[in-house]
Amino acid sequence: MKPSEKISKWFLIALMGIIGLWGLSRVISQLQHGDVGWIAALVPFMMLIPLYYNLMVFPHWDRKDERWRRITERSAFCSSQILIVALAVLITVLASNPTDWTALQAVFGIFVFYGLTHTVTTIVLTKRM
Repeated sequence: MKPSEKISKWFLIALMGIIGLWGLSRVISQLQHGDVGWIAALVPFMMLIPLYYNLMVFPHWDRKDERWRRITERSAFCSSQILIVALAVLITVLASNPTDWTALQAVFGIFVFYGLTHTVTTIVLTKRM
């Protein structure tokens, strides 16, 4: 591993630690005030997933081999299939109208869900293939 790769790896680990501590401090401060907003508390922890993705797939970025191409293709396919199922569930839930989501909140939720799904499937496929 090159020195620059080691520095990048340790930088990502340090950043994950800092964001993890930030998330814990947000949850603790919300618990102390008695007002726990689960969306606001979840944001730092959701930021850890893309950082973990960068840490796991960092060694594979420079490769132009068949394995990496298959991983990205399968990841896109799997995450799009999961998104289609999630959209069907979202339509069913919103059709029965138990939430007061606006269209903008639903679209943002879809984008975040797809990004996190694609990230997680790429990590899983990188480990399995």
